[in-house]
Amino acid sequence: MNKYELKYILEQQSSIVDRLTDSLGKQSTHIQELWTEIGLKNTKINNLTQVLGTKNEEIIKLKNIIKSQSEKNLAEYHFPELVDN
Repeated sequence: MNKYELKYILEQQSSIVDRLTDSLGKQSTHIQELWTEIGLKNTKINNLTQVLGTKNEEIIKLKNIIKSQSEKNLAEYHFPELVDN
């Protein structure tokens, strides 16, 4: 090989390295953006989980109220003299 062929091969390889570096930079940027998006979604999931917990507590309270009211209604129907309104 003469010096011109070596120079051509060197320029080719330099061009390949430059393209790979550009591609790697783009991928790194994209990955960073995805991590940011994941963080935002995790925050939203945590907030919704807290809301869900609060709603479940409310549901339990309402079920207890319904149960106690049903028991009162049954007692009132079957034993009206024992029930104090």
